[in-house]
Amino acid sequence: MPLLLADATGAVIAAPVDQRYLFEARQMQALSLAVHIPLVCFGIAFPALVLFAEWRYLKTGDPLYRTLARRWSKIMLALFAVGVVTGTILSFELGLLWPVWMQDFGNVFGLGFTLEGFSFFVEAIFIGIYVYGWDRLKPRWHFWSGVPIALAGISGSVTASRSSANLRWLASRCSAKS
Repeated sequence: MPLLLADATGAVIAAPVDQRYLFEARQMQALSLAVHIPLVCFGIAFPALVLFAEWRYLKTGDPLYRTLARRWSKIMLALFAVGVVTGTILSFELGLLWPVWMQDFGNVFGLGFTLEGFSFFVEAIFIGIYVYGWDRLKPRWHFWSGVPIALAGISGSVTASRSSANLRWLASRCSAKS
C-alpha cells in the first residue's frame, strides 16, 4: 500500500509502505459491511411497516395496532442506532484502509454520501420526535411525524446506492483512457 507524499512541485507521489495486517483489516471491513447492509435494509423498510400499523390504528381505532406500532417503533429506533454505529465505522474504514482509492474516487462518492448525510439528519430528528412523541402529540400529528422517517430512509439509501453506480461509470471511463 503506497504512502502518499507531495514533492516540491506539489504533485502527489506514492511511496511503498509495509502494512502486514492490511489484508486482515480489509477482512474486518468486509465483516462490518456484512453486518451493516442487512441492518440498514431492515432499518429502511421498518418505518413504513410501523407507519402502516399506526395508520391502521387511526382508521380502525383498534388499540392492538397502536400497541404494535409503539413496540415496533422501539425496534426501529434500535435498528437506526446500530446502523449509525456500523455506518460510522465503515466511513472510517473507507478512508483508513483504502486511501489511494478514496483519493481517486472519493469525489464520486462525495455527493451521494453528502445527500445521504442530509437524509440521515432528517431521519434522526424525526425518529426522536416519533418515538418520544407517542403520548405527547395528537395522534394524527404523531403519524405525520413518522412520514419523514420513511421518506428520508428511502431517499438516503437511493442516493448512497446511486453513488456506487457513478463509481462504476467513472471506473469504466478511467479504464478506457488507459
